[in-house]
Amino acid sequence: MGVLRHAVAAMLLLGSNAALAQTVTAYQSGLRIAEGRGYANAGCYAQVFAKHAVVVERADGRRNWHAASTPAYNAEQRSRCGIDRLADISSRRAMRATAIRPRRPAGSAYATGLQVAAERGHGGERAACYARIFSSYASASQRPDGRVHYVVEGRSVPVYALELQSSCGISR
Repeated sequence: MGVLRHAVAAMLLLGSNAALAQTVTAYQSGLRIAEGRGYANAGCYAQVFAKHAVVVERADGRRNWHAASTPAYNAEQRSRCGIDRLADISSRRAMRATAIRPRRPAGSAYATGLQVAAERGHGGERAACYARIFSSYASASQRPDGRVHYVVEGRSVPVYALELQSSCGISR
């Protein structure tokens, strides 16, 4: 019976370690969210966020703080901090829906950047970041066979490498 009690206690402790394993506190996470959204009362938002937040593990194994959009949470943000989250969420969705997204042709510098990123073993967000930086620094030139290719040349190379490192965490 004692072994079973210790096993249950160990399982409970391991289950609660998700919050302990976080390198960022719920308050810090809430503060970063509030500042990113431009809320004037970021500290208040972070306090309410921390009170309601729980650690959620994503499919890729990363853990993040999350505060569900419950009536109690939204009401506390509105009454204590003066932040109407529902109106804010609605306006951000409307802005995203009407945002003009640039189209990139198949033979663009961005597409070439994605291809180079994949060849170097990068995928997902890192590949997209690589492609964005590549397309900013690459210039088009024509090959003898008439095809266009993109390269980063000359004085741009050191700045390009620095930008890849700082923005994407990629060393050439």
